[in-house]
Amino acid sequence: MHRSSLALALTLLPALPATAQYWEFGDWRVFVEVQETSEHTSHTCTALTGGDGSPSLSLSVYDLDAGPPNDYPKPTLHESAIRGHATLVQNGQAVGFVFDQQAAFYGIANGYFDAEGFAHAKVAPRWQDTVNMLLWMKAGQSIDIRTVQPYGPGHPIMQASLSGFTAAYGKMMDECGFSIELPSPSQ
Repeated sequence: MHRSSLALALTLLPALPATAQYWEFGDWRVFVEVQETSEHTSHTCTALTGGDGSPSLSLSVYDLDAGPPNDYPKPTLHESAIRGHATLVQNGQAVGFVFDQQAAFYGIANGYFDAEGFAHAKVAPRWQDTVNMLLWMKAGQSIDIRTVQPYGPGHPIMQASLSGFTAAYGKMMDECGFSIELPSPSQ
């Protein structure tokens, strides 16, 4: 783990506000955005991998939300396309999150166009699978994200290393004041 200076983080990530912090853990990055108002200071903590023009997989928590054990952050696939092009994942399409070819979780894509005409798609697992997926992310080596086809392997969307995920998850949760503990797997 190394902590980048704020100036370096702002140089590499111009979309971050001046009150952001940034860390790297293996193949994962953690961003903490601090929002200050006259009433309170709040934090949005995000762990992610991928990006830079490719799909990304991220989790976010907000320190003023309920958080664990009532609500855990959902690993969410984010994809964007250049104007005039479609995303690989289409609205309503089933997507599989496959861990080390041993476990799979599924979600349905929410595809949309923003005000500027860019296509976007987001996919998260079913809410009841979130904790088990987080447990696989902590224990696994890699995740293969693919479209689900009825009679075939589907099309690859993203393959991500889980190297550094456990440390990134812990940092994200700690910075927003939540426990890093996950309950035992659901039966």
